[in-house]
Amino acid sequence: MERGSALVYMTKFASAFSEVKTHEPNKGKGSELVKKGQTLDLEEHLKKTRAERYMLQAIARKALPNERVMKCLRHRRSKDIDVEVWKHSGTSKAFYAGLQVCGSVWNCPVCAAKISERRRSELKEALFKHKKVGGRVAMLTLTFSHKKTDKLHDTLQRFLDAVRKFRSGRPYKNTIEPLGMIGSIRAFEITYGQNGFHPHVHILLFYNNAVIMPLIEAQLFRLWKEACTKLGLTTKDGYGLTLQDGGMADNYVTKWGIDQEMTKSHVKKGRQDSLTPFDFLRSYLESEDEKYLYLYSEYASALKGKSQLFWSKGLKQHFMLEEKTDEELAEEKTELADLLGTLRYYDWQKIMYSDKRAEFLELCENNNFEDALKIILPLTSGKRKNATDATVTLDSPDKITKSTDSPGNGV
Repeated sequence: MERGSALVYMTKFASAFSEVKTHEPNKGKGSELVKKGQTLDLEEHLKKTRAERYMLQAIARKALPNERVMKCLRHRRSKDIDVEVWKHSGTSKAFYAGLQVCGSVWNCPVCAAKISERRRSELKEALFKHKKVGGRVAMLTLTFSHKKTDKLHDTLQRFLDAVRKFRSGRPYKNTIEPLGMIGSIRAFEITYGQNGFHPHVHILLFYNNAVIMPLIEAQLFRLWKEACTKLGLTTKDGYGLTLQDGGMADNYVTKWGIDQEMTKSHVKKGRQDSLTPFDFLRSYLESEDEKYLYLYSEYASALKGKSQLFWSKGLKQHFMLEEKTDEELAEEKTELADLLGTLRYYDWQKIMYSDKRAEFLELCENNNFEDALKIILPLTSGKRKNATDATVTLDSPDKITKSTDSPGNGV
């Protein structure tokens, strides 16, 4: 890959935010986006985050050349299907149809944003229905001590085995029985800091009875410590398990809100001392340091096939919520939309290979379809750009090779 290629992307991204300033957050308050002294319109903010997600997806393709994210929102679902552009009648946001989607909440920034928002809606509805009838909610968080030299694949498997062991035994069931349990939702997250990868699990507990939480927390910590020890993991007193009720659980769900698009577990930007997986992509975009691609590849490999959210048996039926897979959510298209136009095969190739997918959607939102095409096509080359279509195969931080994808039959 040529030096400076990522700088091209960073320049494009920076220009999109040229009029946006970010105020440093006060303690306990979120950051405020302003534009020329005024609060940034949510619709405008979402356009900027969409542009970033498409750029991050391009970087993800470099790290994961053998995963479905390579073809996501690039290749047609089949060679007989046209690429269409639709516009949501409620939000006025444009989107593509007729393209393959990977449906990966772990690998793909674009799919993750859509899936996470749908999952947030499910969580919010479940909480509302439960509290409406007087129910209570608590959040149980589990983690363990780790170091930078630990391999994620190894520690993650032992951690998940410890979680299963912790929750499957009779002692756990006896400990939570006083709560009057209805069910639970397990959410899985990973961050990265000075001690390496940090896996942790949040479990939302839906229950009915008033209890003394500190007492139950102490009993659960003892069980968690035993489970970790049996799997070769360590925890320290006061670290490894927390049980918080009411407001903390509400705050956890709130962070999935669409008005806080960048604070979702897999779409958010981490703190300075703690990176989220998608921060690896942002860091590569800024530095071209291929260690971030290696870290992202390690993370994606370890998480492959694992669920981000897991509802206990019967809980979705209890709240009358429909069961849908991540891929079904990623492919879901609203009925409240109008067809703007259909792209010719070669026009789509030009837009795709010139990395103008996000820009074209924005043009379609502000112009009629034909005018949008007249504006975008002169800005395209129709040729593959090294910056996005070259991928790297990462065996180790020191062994990196390049390859390019083939359009195949579904482009």
